Amino acid sequence: MRKLADTCRRKGKTIGLVPTMGALHDGHLSLIRKSAKQNDFTIVSIFVNPTQFGPDEDFGKYPKAFKSDCDEAQTAGADMIFHPSVDGIYPDGFQTFVDPGPIADKLEGAARPGHLRGVATVCVKLFSICKPHRAYFGQKDAQQLAMIKSVTRDLNLDLKIVGCPIVRTKTGIAMSSRHSYLAESGLKKAVTIYDSLKHAKRLVKAGETDIAAIRAEMTGLIKTATGAKVEYISFNSWASLDEVNLISGKVLISLVVIINTVRLLDNIIIHSKH
Repeated sequence: MRKLADTCRRKGKTIGLVPTMGALHDGHLSLIRKSAKQNDFTIVSIFVNPTQFGPDEDFGKYPKAFKSDCDEAQTAGADMIFHPSVDGIYPDGFQTFVDPGPIADKLEGAARPGHLRGVATVCVKLFSICKPHRAYFGQKDAQQLAMIKSVTRDLNLDLKIVGCPIVRTKTGIAMSSRHSYLAESGLKKAVTIYDSLKHAKRLVKAGETDIAAIRAEMTGLIKTATGAKVEYISFNSWASLDEVNLISGKVLISLVVIINTVRLLDNIIIHSKH
């Protein structure tokens, strides 16, 4: 992989990297298409990263569809699939991790301790191996996007992080590999997640700045779906992710809702002049 990346760079070709854990969906494919448009050579990494899973999480059963992933990635514009082994990324005796700092301690970092440290570590390793000029991340994992931008800046890494919009189903659900865990009835319930975010945006547009009031309305809307459980609804300044008490400026509203034991993430970034 390194030799190929060096050859590309020597020839003056730009390299785009789309890091994934496989089980590709339209969200991933939109990143690949954007990279193919902006770069001469696009690498898609497929690696289910063990260090970002907690002991009770779904690492062992994370959906895998390598053959179809390769076909879809190639159709979307990938020039190469990088599919390393766990031993290749974490050799025997591995002990060095990237600590992303306070940006990784809140939201998903608080809900899943160590998760974002694992994400930061594997991304820095992939950047080192694939040597991209640009790397592409979707806004669905907004904290991850903000964190990777922060890590790249703080460590003086020589690449640009490109954030890309959330891709949604026709009913508005943010695309996720974990949808494969849900039956049709569960996916129907998940529609209320994006509905609650759109409702929050309308409230802000109408002049509402009180976070408690917005959170209460969002929670009430989600709970109209039988069995849907709100894990958290958070309001954070974009892109520092500092928690805010009033809606003002550029604010990330993010939430996790559990439907039939499946954690579903979604978010929206709103701009308030208040």
